[in-house]
Amino acid sequence: MVDSDTFRTVMGEFAAGVTVVTLPDPNHGITVNAFASLSLDPPLVLVCIDHDTEAHERLSTDADGYCVNVLAGDQQHLGEHFADIDVLPDNPFETEPTRTDESGATVFRDSIAYLDCSLWDAFAAGDHTVYVGAVEAAEVLRPEAPALTFFRGEWGTIE
Repeated sequence: MVDSDTFRTVMGEFAAGVTVVTLPDPNHGITVNAFASLSLDPPLVLVCIDHDTEAHERLSTDADGYCVNVLAGDQQHLGEHFADIDVLPDNPFETEPTRTDESGATVFRDSIAYLDCSLWDAFAAGDHTVYVGAVEAAEVLRPEAPALTFFRGEWGTIE
């Protein structure tokens, strides 16, 4: 098998969108770029969460759902904050425009779009767990906004 450093370098060549996955009660978020559409009928998505995170702990024990916030280019600060790269001085759950939907998880209203999900299934895969969500609510909030991306270790945008 390829070593983890080589794997990380090669995967860095894949441009990824950036999301913040939020959990309800109490509010919690984690930056995730391992996110994908899984099924149209029923509408399912998946997120992959590292076992060494609070989000994994909560999804494995008490969270019934999550919200995937697709970040816009002007939301890099949220991506960095929830990736523990550059922690904001104020709690973004209190300072950013938000609302909640079906799951009770936070929707960042300035995101490009969101998908609010109930937990459908979960399975371990290496050092992550794949959490499959049944999409209960979804909306495009800012169709004109450029997407936040991550490529070769750098933040960027796609117009």
